[in-house]
Amino acid sequence: MGVTTRRLAGTRVLLVEDAQDIREVFALLLQEEGALVTAVATGREAIERAGREDVDVVLTDLGLPDLPGDTVISRVVATSRRRPRVVVVTGYDEPFIGRARAAGADIVLTKPVVWSALLDRLAAVPAGQIAA
Repeated sequence: MGVTTRRLAGTRVLLVEDAQDIREVFALLLQEEGALVTAVATGREAIERAGREDVDVVLTDLGLPDLPGDTVISRVVATSRRRPRVVVVTGYDEPFIGRARAAGADIVLTKPVVWSALLDRLAAVPAGQIAA
């Protein structure tokens, strides 16, 4: 019997997604890979959580109901106790992708996203260590 590798074991992920079904599926998939997931539905929740909890990765959508995605990214980066890696998964195109990068996004992937490609990007962040 083969050994299953949990590629995200110990990686702390703050998942920011307003669509409940997508948020729940992503959270389950991330947990199956060993990630410690905190899932929130709004940008304000994300900013608040990132300001009081250490996270390795912020995985966020840009289309949030309360704040523009680039605002969320810049505030999370500015107020986090330690700088998380910011990975964006979005259905938006330019100019929103450029705004996300300017705000501090490290990686921007557009929907539909191939799970293995997203997982590869997330697994590049060492657990318990913030990527610069």
